[in-house]
Formats: sequence, C-alpha cells, structure tokens
Amino acid sequence: MSHVQGVVTAVFDNRLKNGQPSPYPNHKIMIGDNEYTAWTANELPCKKGDTVSLHFAVSKKTGKFFVANDYETKELKLQVVPQNQAPVDNIPLDDDLGDNYEPDHFASNGVVDNSPTSFNYGANVKKPIDQKALEMFCMAMAKSALESNQLKADKTSIANFIKDMVEVYKQSF
Repeated sequence: MSHVQGVVTAVFDNRLKNGQPSPYPNHKIMIGDNEYTAWTANELPCKKGDTVSLHFAVSKKTGKFFVANDYETKELKLQVVPQNQAPVDNIPLDDDLGDNYEPDHFASNGVVDNSPTSFNYGANVKKPIDQKALEMFCMAMAKSALESNQLKADKTSIANFIKDMVEVYKQSF
C-alpha cells in the first residue's frame, strides 16, 4: 500500500447513474494529474482545494489507483490535513527523564534466556543429508583428484578419499 499527500484539484461524485443509485457507488478524487477512486456510498470529508493524505493501492484488473480502506471498519484511509490551525488535541509526552529515571540494564534485571536454541536457529536440529548431493560431491571430488594426479587409482586410496569427502560434506553442508 502506498501513500500520497497533496491538494485536491477536483472531486467527482459517481454515486448516481442516470438519476438512479449506482450499483458501484464511488467518488473520483484528483490530486495533481492522478485520479484515485474512493469506493463508498458515504460523503467524502474533502472538497476541492483541501490538502489530503491518503493510502492507495493499484487495481489488479484495471491498473488504476483506488483509496484503500481499513479491513475491520471499512473506513477509507483518507484524511484532510488541517491548514493554518493549531492541533486540537494536546498529546502528553512520556517523560523518561524525570527525577526517578533509572535505565534498564539487561545484565542486572534478572532476565535470563533459558530457551533451548538461544537464538542460534537450527543449531540443535539435526540436518538431513541429501544422499544424491553427497554422492555427486564425492564423485566430483574423486574425479578431480584423479585427473590432477593427486590421488592414486587403487581401491584403498579411493575408498579412504571418499570417506574423507563424506566427512567434509557433513561438516560443510
């Protein structure tokens, strides 16, 4: 979901069609050159010249912008921004720098993490070994070692080399 803030250049009411209530009532809100559709049968809180703030999304069907609404209350996410006016509500500040302020030190507050993983995700979980990948890894390493003359071409040398590569694979992957 995206956000835009701007001055409304035009508002079109499309709730009536040929004098009859439209089955899909909406308003078209123009902000600059962009058009946003507000799907509602209610009156809009804005008019031409108002500065508004709205959340919008893009229709998957048409690719046009529409004003998003709250999932639970079904109210449009559209607000008129007050101009040249002091805020009405005074918001109290949570003052942590008062006389009795004491910082919360993690080491001294008695909280101990006793969870089995202790944020080391996957450390206590046994990883399954992909046999096909293990076989391909060992074969590729053995072939490379044989071609570069780093490994003798006898049964015991190759068997010991493959055992070593299995251990390397288990530790690395």
